[in-house]
Amino acid sequence: MSSKFIVIANPENRRVSFLQQALEHFNLPPAKVITYADLIAGKEKLDRFNSPDYILRFDSPEKNFGTEKAVLEMGADVAGSHRRISKKKLVNLEFDKGLIRYPRQWYLGWQYLLQQWEKQIQCRVMNSPVDIITMFDKPASHKLFIENNIPVARSLGKINSYDELKEAMSVQKCDRVFVKLANGSSASGVMAYQLHPRGESAITTVERVRENGETLLYNSRRIRHYTKSAEIADIINILCAESVQVEEWLPKARINNRPFDLRVVVIGGEAQHLVMRIGKSPMTNLHLGSDRDNFDTFICLVDESNWLKMKQTCEVAAAVFPNSLYCGIDLLVYPDLKRHSIIEINAFGDLIPGTTYQGMDTYTSEVKVVMAN
Repeated sequence: MSSKFIVIANPENRRVSFLQQALEHFNLPPAKVITYADLIAGKEKLDRFNSPDYILRFDSPEKNFGTEKAVLEMGADVAGSHRRISKKKLVNLEFDKGLIRYPRQWYLGWQYLLQQWEKQIQCRVMNSPVDIITMFDKPASHKLFIENNIPVARSLGKINSYDELKEAMSVQKCDRVFVKLANGSSASGVMAYQLHPRGESAITTVERVRENGETLLYNSRRIRHYTKSAEIADIINILCAESVQVEEWLPKARINNRPFDLRVVVIGGEAQHLVMRIGKSPMTNLHLGSDRDNFDTFICLVDESNWLKMKQTCEVAAAVFPNSLYCGIDLLVYPDLKRHSIIEINAFGDLIPGTTYQGMDTYTSEVKVVMAN
């Protein structure tokens, strides 16, 4: 029986070419590409791939404005307190680079679509839509990790406003927190917020822009530092309206006096690829200008026994999602280089070009595991 790979993606995305290269490595035919545009529009159906020799892969729907609008349309009629845009107005929505556009509505549309696609699937799937839904939901993932005794930062619970945040921080005796969009990715809408005797400050990827009496929030690769209470409150209130996950801001280990954490990719139950992300701010995402280093540098900092415990934690976290072949895990290492904590899990966290494990990149490792099962 010959395996036939199907990938659902925005075809221009470099992730598709990495998968095709991995298949070529094993002399397998290229994957059939189904575009998100066609699948969402109903021009393609997944139930036609109804034999076990088909292997279905959902890849990130990122960086395609047409796909973003189509997902937003699917979430337009879902009720909630978040900002919404109607289907009628969506038609005329124009691209504005970096603008944080209706993230909660987008997630609700994405959730609905994945639920519908789950019903259609009759073949093997690399990552199940149900797992992807939960990995995109930071509060839900955090709750699962707590239930499975996996180390995570303390959550401050449901926070709906700036005033609620300050009250919760006071009651829970926590003067430093991370505020994250509940359904964000790539550090979108992330803020490291702290209260101190002189006032308060926020370090964030968010650029606050006032336009025609309205506040617009943009994702910025240049980290912003806000100290004015009115500006901070404005940003936090807008983020809270879209649903947020607020967690204690844990201290990170440092190298050359800069904070670092890890992206670990777990494939087939094994923590394989690892990259150190060495930040210039509390946010260490590589696209924000962080430097990267490899496993050899990391293992020189922590001894083998500590790494094995961290590795096990990553593998246990991935096992919470038993119907997914792979995931990316962001792992925090404390300054003592021994203790650790899961920051979050990423359904599409396997894109770390240039990082290999046993001579293979992440996509090649994934295909290898699929072919072995």
